[in-house]
Amino acid sequence: MDKIIVKARAKVNLSLDVLGTREDGYHEMQMVNHSIELHDTLTFEACDEEVNLTSNIKGIPLDEKNLVIKAMRKLQTYADIDKGIKIHLVKRIPYKAGLAGGSSDAAATLKGLNTLWHLGLTRQELLEIGAAIGADVPYCLMGGTALVEGIGEKIIPLPPIKKLYVVVVKPNVNISTPWAFRALDHHVIQKRPDIPGVIRSLEAEDYTELRQAMGNVFEPLVAAKFLEVNDIKHGLLDHGAAASIMTGSGPTVIGYFPLKAEAWNVWKMFSKKYRMCFLSETY
Repeated sequence: MDKIIVKARAKVNLSLDVLGTREDGYHEMQMVNHSIELHDTLTFEACDEEVNLTSNIKGIPLDEKNLVIKAMRKLQTYADIDKGIKIHLVKRIPYKAGLAGGSSDAAATLKGLNTLWHLGLTRQELLEIGAAIGADVPYCLMGGTALVEGIGEKIIPLPPIKKLYVVVVKPNVNISTPWAFRALDHHVIQKRPDIPGVIRSLEAEDYTELRQAMGNVFEPLVAAKFLEVNDIKHGLLDHGAAASIMTGSGPTVIGYFPLKAEAWNVWKMFSKKYRMCFLSETY
């Protein structure tokens, strides 16, 4: 095998809570995550010495600032190898959108190179390497529906979410995750998500309870600064979404639809206004 192609799926938060700040400065989190079909594609091709990252998107970093290269370097160090690689990254997941696109690319790199280079590293070893790259990387290595705690390293798989169609809408603004955490540190959280209720409603496929239980503590802060977030959320709900939430530190808003035809109609409407609007489904 000298070539492998790996999908890097976007991550969505069904709920996101920040419980406090630890002594090491990191934030203690509790989240319910799931994957969606929206994905980047990475092609890895073995070569002798060269390390080369290319992409379909102009302007993104192609050096160690890109988590793909960072993940590759971490893997090389861990496995004590020095091999060349050509990587082509096809980006579809929006940048700075709260969808963990960079972390998912890093996770795909660890999985892809573990296979291509015949390293034989265990999942636990990959999770340890991933945790040193970014908080979302361990979850992205696992994927699926999961309760995620700590700083992202504690992952408890949950039963797969029922197939739902999702409309993904990113307004034309970018959110810096450090800014979001700094803002949250100076903000009193008025309402926290009911995460046990979210898990219970998923198991029962009770979308009324899900809508009431889900929440994202970053959402009020981001929506106060960027009013479009609330406009998009209310627009999705008004047009039939069973539930809607801002994901990650924003600004992307997700709407969930049981029927594909409904989701398609809403996607068609929103895509007239928003360039980064996607029709996807749970995975």
